[in-house]
Amino acid sequence: MSRKKWTVQKLNKDLASTIAERYSIDPLTALLLTQRGFDTFDKLDEFFDDSEEWIDPFLLPDMEKAVERINDAIFDGERICVYGDYDCDGVTSTTILYSYLEAQGADVTYMLPERERDGYGLSNQVVDRIAATGTKLIVTVDNGISAVEEAKYIKEKGMELVVTDHHLEGDELPDCVAIVDPHRNDWDCPFEDYAGCGVALKLCCAMEGSSEEVMQEFADIAAVGTVADMVPLVGENRKIVLYGLRLLNTFRKPGIEAILEKAGLADKTLDSTNISFGIAPRINAAGRMGTAERALDLLLADDPYSASEMAEEVNVMNTQRHTEEDKIFNEAVAYLQDHSELAHLPILVVSGKGWHEGVLGIVASKLLERYLRPVIVLTDKGYLCKGSARSIEGFSIYDAMNSCRDMLNTFGGHELAAGMSIKPERLDEFRVRINEYAYQMQSVYPETRIDCKLNPAGLSLDVLDSIRMMEPFGTGNTSPVFGLYGVVLDSVQGMGNDGRHKKLTFHKDGTHTQVNGIFFNRPEFPYQRGDKVDLVVTLGRNEYRGNVSLSVYVRDIRPAGSDDDAMAASEQLFDKMLAGRPLSEEEVHRLTPDRNYFAGLYRYLKANEGVPYSAYEYIHKKVHPVENALTPLCKTQVTMLAMRELGLLTTDEEGRIHIPSQSAKVDLSDAPVLQKLQTNR
Repeated sequence: MSRKKWTVQKLNKDLASTIAERYSIDPLTALLLTQRGFDTFDKLDEFFDDSEEWIDPFLLPDMEKAVERINDAIFDGERICVYGDYDCDGVTSTTILYSYLEAQGADVTYMLPERERDGYGLSNQVVDRIAATGTKLIVTVDNGISAVEEAKYIKEKGMELVVTDHHLEGDELPDCVAIVDPHRNDWDCPFEDYAGCGVALKLCCAMEGSSEEVMQEFADIAAVGTVADMVPLVGENRKIVLYGLRLLNTFRKPGIEAILEKAGLADKTLDSTNISFGIAPRINAAGRMGTAERALDLLLADDPYSASEMAEEVNVMNTQRHTEEDKIFNEAVAYLQDHSELAHLPILVVSGKGWHEGVLGIVASKLLERYLRPVIVLTDKGYLCKGSARSIEGFSIYDAMNSCRDMLNTFGGHELAAGMSIKPERLDEFRVRINEYAYQMQSVYPETRIDCKLNPAGLSLDVLDSIRMMEPFGTGNTSPVFGLYGVVLDSVQGMGNDGRHKKLTFHKDGTHTQVNGIFFNRPEFPYQRGDKVDLVVTLGRNEYRGNVSLSVYVRDIRPAGSDDDAMAASEQLFDKMLAGRPLSEEEVHRLTPDRNYFAGLYRYLKANEGVPYSAYEYIHKKVHPVENALTPLCKTQVTMLAMRELGLLTTDEEGRIHIPSQSAKVDLSDAPVLQKLQTNR
């Protein structure tokens, strides 16, 4: 049951006390704000600024040129095509600009790429399709900064191009009328972190000559795209989302209302979490499983009936996305179980024939959470493997790919997420090369950052209310994470049809207050009544029939008093052994169990059949209580693997351990893992 290292953030109580007094806020809120970098009065003044004063849109690069050219096209009756992207940011960006231009009387149309046919951004084949519509001016949203060759082709076709984007520029900028991108290296923009929809919104504000009416009309759509694209929710992004949420909670456009109906959120007060898990996935699903233009049509819908029909289509696509995602995830896990040596490499590379390209990034994220290491997932199309990568903080998957660029057909991205393509015959060599790169880098173990420790008895709606003023939560201002240390489990109950969710009831020694927590998607759960554990939790607000209660969401669990540094070092040594890396004599000693150790672990497992095989840390602590835990965790892992190899234990489809009856003695030295250690190969 793999988990991340837990790191409790350092507290600056004196500064927090000063902030709490100055701004008349709860000390806990002040403490959390300082940990997020809001540690000066200027930063805090900006954070708490909820006025409707907006950054001058003409401070963005080339804004004046863009406005002038678009206005000329409107006046001259030239056809304008708004070209977006297939994700939620691209769809909302297109919705905003297309709607605004249409309201200005422009001859405007739109086009979105199809993921598998067109890929991301402009291409010559896309330009040909746009030209066939009689378009004279193309305006990109959420893309275009890298369309250097396509810009030349657009000129050859007798059209002009205005780029609005928020991605980083490359070595060369496109030759076009205007490039409105706050990240341009040649421009000092007062705020750079807009999503694509934020840039589109600022363009509309510039054309209108005022921000107020544009925000009133489109901040709700911009809030959805901004949250979905996971840009930092600070500065003007925070203001856009706050303004948009106020709109979403007072009046909703037919398309948004229809999505919320399908998501079961129509009667809820919306926040950024509802956007992240209710609205954005459904908009994204259209681009992943079908055509993003269906989601765009939904957001543009002006009557509830047609919106409901389209929302149902998008909802079906979202269900299909879940099904496809689960299928690929399960196949990838099965592959890694069958090829255990690959599962213990520092970077996992898995591929499959016919895997749906649209969900590979999601699958990579789920595999990363399971295996706690960077993951690359590819679909084998026969002539080419295409895929997505996700990484852990501190390890740049982009740099890792760049080290193998001579092998790749294409690649791009950033530290934590990237995409690539490669010929199938080079995939095995690529796996070796990129992992050799990882071995040369300083090892990184993923962390869970805990804001502060709390006593479970102190959890209440008052705590939740005190931190709600920090909303909206998202990138750059995450929902607070709390550590509950040394609590005792009073009960563990399965929830859902298959019991994969767990309801935990627990208390802290010395208190009589019981707390209920929900641990989602934990079918493999070894903990039981009476166990003393540490918990990582977040808090939520539950509204049901007018009643409001506190929800406690368990994000991680470990045996109380665990040594995370020792756990991480031990896990990494076990991986090193299984990956076949050279071991020192001391490392071999740490890994190798003796007969007494073997017998003690076997007796425990026989008396506790049904515990998950992957719950190494839990099993280790049960056999070796904290006060006597001088044996490294990796020795328990080796022992369990040897037992499995010798048939002394088996696992069922749910991953639970069973101990078969033994009629004959076995020779422990016959276990391949122990032979491997003996010869240090």
